[in-house]
Amino acid sequence: MSTTPDQLLDELVGRWTRGEPLAVDELLTRAGPRSDELATLIDSFLERAPRREPSPEALAFVHTLDTPPLLRARQSRKLKLDDLVAGLVETLGLPQDARAKVRRYYQELELGQLDPAGVAVSVWVALASLLGRDARGLAGAPLPAVSAPAMYRKANFDDDLLDTIAPGLARMMTEPSVEPDQVDRLFGVSSAD
Repeated sequence: MSTTPDQLLDELVGRWTRGEPLAVDELLTRAGPRSDELATLIDSFLERAPRREPSPEALAFVHTLDTPPLLRARQSRKLKLDDLVAGLVETLGLPQDARAKVRRYYQELELGQLDPAGVAVSVWVALASLLGRDARGLAGAPLPAVSAPAMYRKANFDDDLLDTIAPGLARMMTEPSVEPDQVDRLFGVSSAD
């Protein structure tokens, strides 16, 4: 004889009373073709059941959801920020005086303040080895686009003519105000701050 939705609800109420996990999915599976009926009974029970204070474990879990994924990954490896930065500098073959800039850019990346789409593949590979996880996926970075033939060409401006129309505009278009360095390029930042 199969178990009725009322019997399965009684089982759920017993678990709820004892403070055990409710295992709703398992109960719905056991209800078989009557799972919709059981789902309605469970919804009604939970709407009327007194609210409980969450356990410290449940609260800790919910608080981790607010933590950015790259930060969680670093913390789970018990890596201090400076240790991770030192590993990045070494792995990427950067000079030691680049540590401060790498630290700033990595922190911005870790906190979701730097667009992960511009970060170089070599940085993602280095982070994966340091974090033991796919850092690109944690940061929500898209996969690199496959290169395609150029569809548009830069126009050949007559700089003298352009200067007469808008003085200095030609220079602004052709000369960046600050040339990005190697760290800027690795983290997809167009110019140094």
